Amino acid sequence: MSLSQWLRTWFGGNRAAQLEAAIRLHESGELAGAEQRYRAMLHADARDADATHLLGLIAHQRGDHAAAVAQIGAAIALNADKPVYHYNLGNALVELDRLEAAINSFRAALELDRSHVAACSNLAQALTETGRYAEAAAEYRRLLELRPSAAARNALARALIRCANADASAAHHYDEAADLLQQTWQAADDPAAARLTLAYCHRQRGRWTEAAGHCLAVLALRPDNPAAHNELANCYNQLGRITEAILHYRETYRLAPDFHEALASVLACLNYDPDCPPEQAAAEHRNWAEQVAAPHYPNFTRFDNDRDSERRLRVAYVSPDLRRHPVSAIFEPILAAHDRSRIEVTCYYNFAGEDVVTLRLKSLAEHWRPVADIDDDALCAQIRGDRIDVLVDLAGHTTHNRLLVFARKPAPIQVSWLGYFNTTGLATMDYFVSDPWSSPAGQERYYVERLLRLPHTRFCYQPPEYMPVVGPLPAEKTGHVTFGCLNNLSKVNEKVLTLWGEVLQAVPGAKLLVQAAALDDAPNRSRFGELCARHGIATARLELRGFVPIDQAPAGYAAIDIALDPFPFCGGMTSLEALWLGVPVITLAGQTIASRQSASMLMNLGLPELVADDAAQYVNKAAQLARNLPRLAGVRAGLRQRFATSPLMDYAGFARELEAAYRHMWLKWIASS
Repeated sequence: MSLSQWLRTWFGGNRAAQLEAAIRLHESGELAGAEQRYRAMLHADARDADATHLLGLIAHQRGDHAAAVAQIGAAIALNADKPVYHYNLGNALVELDRLEAAINSFRAALELDRSHVAACSNLAQALTETGRYAEAAAEYRRLLELRPSAAARNALARALIRCANADASAAHHYDEAADLLQQTWQAADDPAAARLTLAYCHRQRGRWTEAAGHCLAVLALRPDNPAAHNELANCYNQLGRITEAILHYRETYRLAPDFHEALASVLACLNYDPDCPPEQAAAEHRNWAEQVAAPHYPNFTRFDNDRDSERRLRVAYVSPDLRRHPVSAIFEPILAAHDRSRIEVTCYYNFAGEDVVTLRLKSLAEHWRPVADIDDDALCAQIRGDRIDVLVDLAGHTTHNRLLVFARKPAPIQVSWLGYFNTTGLATMDYFVSDPWSSPAGQERYYVERLLRLPHTRFCYQPPEYMPVVGPLPAEKTGHVTFGCLNNLSKVNEKVLTLWGEVLQAVPGAKLLVQAAALDDAPNRSRFGELCARHGIATARLELRGFVPIDQAPAGYAAIDIALDPFPFCGGMTSLEALWLGVPVITLAGQTIASRQSASMLMNLGLPELVADDAAQYVNKAAQLARNLPRLAGVRAGLRQRFATSPLMDYAGFARELEAAYRHMWLKWIASS
């Protein structure tokens, strides 16, 4: 429809003849001539709403959006019943970034004309920009009814994905988004990008092999597509194919060197790689810092924090995981146990969503700052404004970290603790908190930070309310020992399977139970079963289980007599849960914190006999324990009491040790500054 036809439609026949000349000039782009005609009409009738509106439209087309808002607003004051007025007012308001007002204008247009396609489309876009994704999805549904098209389906799919990303309870939207994209990706303006969005949906649904197939198809046509390499790496990471994930993360970074997240993903994956020595991992972390963080290092830092050695310290924790997450499960009892007469606690929460755990943690912090939507410089300014003395990172190189804030050095003392298992590589990170078992003497060479070892453990454990009671030894009912592992499949590599095969060979009749979300992916389940068979784990002796909700997952230990720890990234929360449920963990202690988490737990529980120093010991310890059912039953019966009286559940004692560490850091900083 031409502009003249459109205007005639909206403004009616009575004025069509008078507007014709002005409209033709307007339509041809002769805005000055059109403006002159509209003003002449206003001179004849100052209450001519059409001419008033069209002058506002000309102002909008010229880029004078403030004048357009005023002029079109005046037209609406004269006649509020024409949807096009409200629609064009909404467009001008969008240009002024007044999105809430624009949303109201688009809604007003649609109230007057529910079939106004453009108002519906622009309303959906404005709602998206304000983060109101569910409302945007509703408008895209209406748009799809008004004018079905591949573009509308793609837009609805993107809105549904945003809904699901923002709210874990809305994950079902990935299913609908995938169905829409499956129909339309080939007709999209950029089919490769649309297909990768489809792959993303499948990955979020746990259909990782299918998602990887779409990525591989894109790469077959466009091998230099960094987004495809990155999404494929994400799929392989979920599937437990760490070597391939690292390869594609590296290729992503090679093709898109500004996409620093890919390099950070390489670092996180190196903790799982059995062929990566700690010296190489340390070097790669330093390399990341030189390439990504160093440009943000300050040339000079000056802090005006009060240097009173005994005053109450301002300690702040930075984390995206202050929600239902393993980090918060360990952090919460310490946050609750902090001595508020000695430290003032601030939490900088770097995640958009909240849940019941978030609300609990928020109530425990004196100051709570949601920071997911502010950039690094703004967060640094906030931290300096809060006059933080000790800034503690709980994320390292994991998702949604703020390490580039730490690179800028907004606090005099900066600490890495709890959420990561390696050096950050940052020259501006002063300390890494560990313990004697996680970081024995000699580990200093792997860290840019100064290692500060707490006396007993680097973390505590607070069992959640859903943990079941300790059950009887399964072997007493089944007649055979069941070994088990409930860890992420990314931790289970071929070297691990080799030892598990040897354990089963040493214990005739024993079985192995593996539970992991990645085993819900049917092709991956088959692949993993074949991999186990190649390492001497017969199908008849293997039970594979898939995803179980977090509050039901620990129940898997009711069927396990002995937990076999993977390596070099051993169990963290899974080992804590196993031990609390009376299941002993056989672990192989390596040279890194990631490989010594379970060893630290067992040493704090007084069970050094479960810690192996080499592969032969690992197999022997597992076999010997399996052959002695009375001892195994005794361990199971007594583990919870042993746990409850250990440093792992001494929250107040741990908090005092951590606070003493912060005070030690503070005194050293005062002395050096």
